[in-house]
Amino acid sequence: MKVIDLFCGCGGFSLGFEMADFEIIYALDNWETACRSYKANFPYVDVDCRDALEVKPSEIPKADVIIGGPPCQEFSIAKEKRRTFDLTLVNWFLKVVEKLRPKYWIMENVPPLKDLLPNTFKKEIYKMYEYGVPQLRKRLFAGKFIDPKKSPTNIIFPTVVATEYKGLAGNRKRARLASVLRRRCLIPEAKLVQTFPIDYIVYGTLQEQYIQIGNAVPPLMAFKLAEAISTYEKTKTKQLSFFINKE
Repeated sequence: MKVIDLFCGCGGFSLGFEMADFEIIYALDNWETACRSYKANFPYVDVDCRDALEVKPSEIPKADVIIGGPPCQEFSIAKEKRRTFDLTLVNWFLKVVEKLRPKYWIMENVPPLKDLLPNTFKKEIYKMYEYGVPQLRKRLFAGKFIDPKKSPTNIIFPTVVATEYKGLAGNRKRARLASVLRRRCLIPEAKLVQTFPIDYIVYGTLQEQYIQIGNAVPPLMAFKLAEAISTYEKTKTKQLSFFINKE
């Protein structure tokens, strides 16, 4: 099955689907450093390094599956004591899905966004450690997809976030890998907790590497989602074959 990855970053989502034997045919991101990392790991994929809002849905190739994690900036309104989100890129992603009509689609985002999305599609919040990713982080997955099979891990670390490069400085309340290590975590350590291979190529400054790794969908979680779709499709094919042969 063919896949396109919108807001691909360094490629965590794509890697998981490739591990499940899906074919990645197109990826989009506007950050040149992330595009460079993506190209290094997926040299055969057409990488479009442009602002999504400058890309028309008609320019994007059709595929069986659309995956991606559109950035969703959060704003705090102090006087009203509430939070609001900029849904511009989320809405663009949904428009692409509506235009291309893939068989499956999965949008990853922050859990608070769940109540702001339409109730016309599936929305699930998954705990990463319940699917083999050794961290506490929860992620929202929305779209048309199959629930992945759980495989909990007993080894659990705090979340790998984009601010790991600051070491123990900054917001101490947020669970970061550095808070357990009592020092700035190493890039290989961040990769392992995010389930990237140690030899996965990530370009940029140290700060840029932490951002790319911390923002990525863990490849193992992506694989679990892809595996669920693949298994479901194979089951359907077997059932169809059974009925055809029976007739």
